[in-house]
Amino acid sequence: MSFLKRLYFFLFGLSIGIMILIFVINKKDTRFNYTPNKRVLNDIYKKNWVFSNQNNAFSKDKFLSEFDVNFSKSNTKIDTCKVYYIESKKLEFSVQNCEKNAFFILNK
Repeated sequence: MSFLKRLYFFLFGLSIGIMILIFVINKKDTRFNYTPNKRVLNDIYKKNWVFSNQNNAFSKDKFLSEFDVNFSKSNTKIDTCKVYYIESKKLEFSVQNCEKNAFFILNK
């Protein structure tokens, strides 16, 4: 079998495999979180959210893309509920990340 035929079969199988992989990943709503910032935000995203003031509620959809964790202000040494400072261009708040709940406190 010539090299071009082998390359054709390889690329054909690779394209089918990529299409199947994309289909499976979209069905499972999988996120690839490799940075510490994204891991913390994804962990908070999965928990029940409790706000100190109900007027400060915001969309969960934009949470993962628009906010960043400030690790220099955060207190991650605590065993029970770690405190993270989360910032965006408009908001800055602290989150107590407990086992089942995430408590949001708006910083002024």
